[in-house]
Amino acid sequence: MKKLTMSLVASTLLSGALYAGASSLSEAFEKGKASGEIAVYTKATSNSGGVADSGFTIGTTALNYETDSFNGFKASLGFMANTLLNEKNDGNDATKLDADGNAANDYDNSIKSITNIANISYSTDGVTLTAGKQAIDLEWIADYHEAVTAVVTTLPNTTIVLGHTERVNTSANDGALEEFSDIGTKGKGANVIDVAYQVSDELSLGAYYMNAPDTFDAYGVKVEASVAGIGVVGKYASTSEDALNLDDNGDKIKDGSIMALDLAYSIDTISLGGGYITTDKDGIGSISTLGDNINPLDSDAKVYKADAKTIYASVGTSVAGFDLGAIYGATDYESNKKEKELNLSASWECKFVKNLNVSLLYVDIAAQASTDDSSYYSAQLAYSF
Repeated sequence: MKKLTMSLVASTLLSGALYAGASSLSEAFEKGKASGEIAVYTKATSNSGGVADSGFTIGTTALNYETDSFNGFKASLGFMANTLLNEKNDGNDATKLDADGNAANDYDNSIKSITNIANISYSTDGVTLTAGKQAIDLEWIADYHEAVTAVVTTLPNTTIVLGHTERVNTSANDGALEEFSDIGTKGKGANVIDVAYQVSDELSLGAYYMNAPDTFDAYGVKVEASVAGIGVVGKYASTSEDALNLDDNGDKIKDGSIMALDLAYSIDTISLGGGYITTDKDGIGSISTLGDNINPLDSDAKVYKADAKTIYASVGTSVAGFDLGAIYGATDYESNKKEKELNLSASWECKFVKNLNVSLLYVDIAAQASTDDSSYYSAQLAYSF
């Protein structure tokens, strides 16, 4: 569905709402709800070898508004804005930093605000349609999208998601903002069908198919189960790349696949986890270009590299109001390279100021070459309302 068609769909939905009468529509706006967040995020990176250390601090404001439902219709609008408060890049103070703290001039060229949500939805028994900018959280489609989606729950124990997305935006409160970008080699967007079936309280099955015309096709399956108190999640995905889908060198991107197994177990207030992720000898193709929910590590790491095998373990607990977590992962990739990563995290919800949260993260990366080793810490103070 092209952008014009999407606009017509939105106009049709809006016309239906207006037809119901101005007084009732006014009441829907009066009873609408606003929410938002004000946050300060800072990150500092220490690099080995000749790479300069770097860091930045930004302030971000997000504001969302959603009308009350009227004859099944709702309208939602959301904005995000940020400001660079401070930056550091040893050896080149004039160079700006990107969302990961790397030198890239992103803050010089980036936008300062973005409308990340702007949609109209219609809900009836078992079906919800949404057209416009919206947040999507599927297995391989995440972040914000200009899309048309339908969520269908009319079948017993079954949720079906149908959608077409034209553009994607990964802006968040921890880096530079960006414009929505076209999807696919010719900007034709991507289509998805995602089906989840709850077999029982202990078992659920999922399957999905994605198609980005002239770019790639992908399919995947997911199994979630509880066995003797152990949570087990298995995932598999594979791509078929189009001949027109080329990499930065002008070569055709090769078909790829990925398989993952995740385990979780809780003992009182302690949660334990671990898993294994493996990719095809040629990598994972293009499946992660629209978002992902598999990599458990904070950095982009090497989890999705060609012929990668990642083993990880995690532990979490709550102590004196603090949520503490640790995860360690080791990845073998490209046949003979290795990388290890340790994540330590802590978060605290302030007892004195409602809705104020503090989160801390430390990441240590031991790369294939010691000169590529790095570590970073980040901290965020966020007030939501």
